[in-house]
Amino acid sequence: MMRRWAVVAVLVWGALRLAVAPAEAGGPGTGGRRVRLEDEPAGPYIVRVVTSPTPPRVESLYLEIRVEDAQSGALVTDAIVQARAAYLDGDAPSIEAQATHDIAPNPLEYGVHLPVSEAGRWEISVAIDGEAGSGEVRFEERVSRPTSLSTILVIGLPLGGLAALVGVFLGLQRQQRRRAETG
Repeated sequence: MMRRWAVVAVLVWGALRLAVAPAEAGGPGTGGRRVRLEDEPAGPYIVRVVTSPTPPRVESLYLEIRVEDAQSGALVTDAIVQARAAYLDGDAPSIEAQATHDIAPNPLEYGVHLPVSEAGRWEISVAIDGEAGSGEVRFEERVSRPTSLSTILVIGLPLGGLAALVGVFLGLQRQQRRRAETG
């Protein structure tokens, strides 16, 4: 009987971790990705920006940036790409960082982590300075608060109830088998 409870507990724990893990993830490409700009003109460039996780959370906003030459369509890999986040809902320091190939999932693109400090609306700007000239794009991003205990409870309580029902069912089956064997 104890072995069954252990198996049920491990299954419930695993299901809970799988359900909550995407919400807690914060690295590049984890927790979902969202295309924010697609084929957006920026001076002599065409830019694509993907954010992750979805939704972005405090301390966890990652940008993947693809830069193409607007005339030739060739990928631009030797530009200086700067990303900036400016808080729109009050006072919070702006964050600026250079995007690099080192942390981009695709080595021909640029990646940057912007550790935004507040939940709310942020204006994100991406500035490109390269051989063809300079360009900039902007978009607004809503940042959420980090995952809290309430998320775990919302997911965990139903799973715990389900585990309890499974336990009761297995216990009743065992009791019924014992009666059949002795009766």
